[in-house]
Amino acid sequence: MLLVKADNDIDAHLLTGRLGEAGIESRAVKDRAAPGAWLYGGTNPWAPVTVYVRKFQFDDARLLLAEVAYDAPDAEPSSVAARRQKIPFRWWATALALGLALTGIALSQLATHASCQLRVFCNEDATNL
Repeated sequence: MLLVKADNDIDAHLLTGRLGEAGIESRAVKDRAAPGAWLYGGTNPWAPVTVYVRKFQFDDARLLLAEVAYDAPDAEPSSVAARRQKIPFRWWATALALGLALTGIALSQLATHASCQLRVFCNEDATNL
C-alpha cells in the first residue's frame, strides 16, 4: 500500500531505513517520468519517490511515522525561507556580474582590434600603412 510520497531520493532512503529498523518491509519506487531524468542515467535524485509498505504492516508504518514526526524538533520557518531566498539572489547576482565582466572584456577587445593581425589575410595596401 502507498505509505507516503517522499520529496527526493535522500528522504526516501532515510524513511525506508527507519522503517527497516522497526521491522517493516518497504519498497521505494522512483519517479522516472520527471523532466530531465535522462541527465542522471535514468533517475533524477531530486524526483519524488513513492514509498510502499505491505498491507498488513500499514498501520504499524503510520504509527512509526507519527512517532518520528512527534519526536522531531520543529523547523524554524524563518531560517528556511530566508535561505531559499538568498540562493537565487546570489545566483542571479553572480550571473549578472559575470555577464558584465565578459561583455566588458569583449568590448575592450573590439576597441583595440588592429586592422590586420595576420599578414596572410592582409592585402599589400594594408601592410604598407
